[in-house]
Amino acid sequence: MILIITLSSIITAGVLSKILSPVYEAKAVFFVPKTPDTTIFFAPPGGEMARAPLVPDAKEDTHGPYIGILKSKTIAELVQKDFPHKRVIDLMRRDMDFVLSNEYMMEVYARDRDAGQAAGIANAYIKYFKQLMDEYSLKSQSERQTTTEEELTINQKNLLEAREARNVFQQKNRTANLDEEIKQLISMKTTFESQLETSLVSYSENKKKTLTMKRKLKEEAIAFNTSELIIHSPLLEKLRGQLVDIEAKIASLGVEIKEAHPDYMTLKKNYEEVKKNIAKEMEIIIKSQIKAPDTFYENLRRQLINLYVDREGIKASIQGNKKTLKKLEERIVEIPTLKNQLDTLTAEVDKYKRLIDTLSINLEEVKSQAKRAPQVAVLVEKATSPPRPAFPILWLNMIVAGLVGILGGVLYCFFVNYLDETREKRIYRLWKIIKSTQG
Repeated sequence: MILIITLSSIITAGVLSKILSPVYEAKAVFFVPKTPDTTIFFAPPGGEMARAPLVPDAKEDTHGPYIGILKSKTIAELVQKDFPHKRVIDLMRRDMDFVLSNEYMMEVYARDRDAGQAAGIANAYIKYFKQLMDEYSLKSQSERQTTTEEELTINQKNLLEAREARNVFQQKNRTANLDEEIKQLISMKTTFESQLETSLVSYSENKKKTLTMKRKLKEEAIAFNTSELIIHSPLLEKLRGQLVDIEAKIASLGVEIKEAHPDYMTLKKNYEEVKKNIAKEMEIIIKSQIKAPDTFYENLRRQLINLYVDREGIKASIQGNKKTLKKLEERIVEIPTLKNQLDTLTAEVDKYKRLIDTLSINLEEVKSQAKRAPQVAVLVEKATSPPRPAFPILWLNMIVAGLVGILGGVLYCFFVNYLDETREKRIYRLWKIIKSTQG
């Protein structure tokens, strides 16, 4: 009985193996590099440009997300478009297997009744895995490019505004070159201080000479029975004021332009004309008190006029130098504050220039990276058409059927033996039941 059951199982398995359509299983192998395939085109010195071997990560945990992507419905739908005879549900459950080998390689198993189709499906999974990974990174690159372009536009606008603010500040405060200006101002201040001291000494000498000359003129005037000279006139005061203003303008203009400049020459000419007018007015005033011409008194009078004229010029020079020195000192005191403000504006311009340079390099890098396809998966073994089907395997099925037949035959024999041993007891129980029913 055991032999009959075993032979029956083997024959049945052989017949079914011949009847069932064969199923082929193709295998493709790839790995995801441990370190990303990084190439920087616009990197500073020391950037990653060298070639390095690509190896898989020797950790099981890091491969979990990749297997999840391979099992996803997204890839199954993409593959199903290439192989319409496959259902998405079959690709996700029955016809595909993804295994991480002991060597940390990703093995893709695809099963189909056609050997070529099985190989194509396995290879398609790797192709679309690369495509999805590339799209994920490309989307990030696209968003980064858009953000970089927006930031670049904003910073270019800020740079123009910062430059305009600096130019307005420089034009308003005349700060083209403050370091050079402070040197010139200090030099000019020293010059004008020296001129002021010289003018003060000259004024003191003129005053002494004038007093002496007036004393002599008084003595001489007694001989002509004249009163003391009074040098006073509204016109003279007005001319004195004009002389002071012109002297101040000349001194002030000398800070900014040279003596050969037309404006400077015009002021100098006006200065000489005012001095001549003062001399004429003084001559008119004193002439009105003269009793005899071509005398010693007349000579003294003319010398006194000259002293008064010189004094007015010296006064104008002193006041002009004082005004100029005051302006120079105010400007010198003002320059440190202006320099701090200018440095702040310049630092703002430099900041935006650096940002624009960095963003421009980053933008070029992003554009270059968008054109490049990174190595997200390295194909180790391409799936080919398997020569033999994975199912059914005749010899394996017959061996399994033989083992199952032997086990089934032994169990059947035990069952029949059990029935034989308990037959009399069952008949006795049945007889008792019948007898009790009749009684």
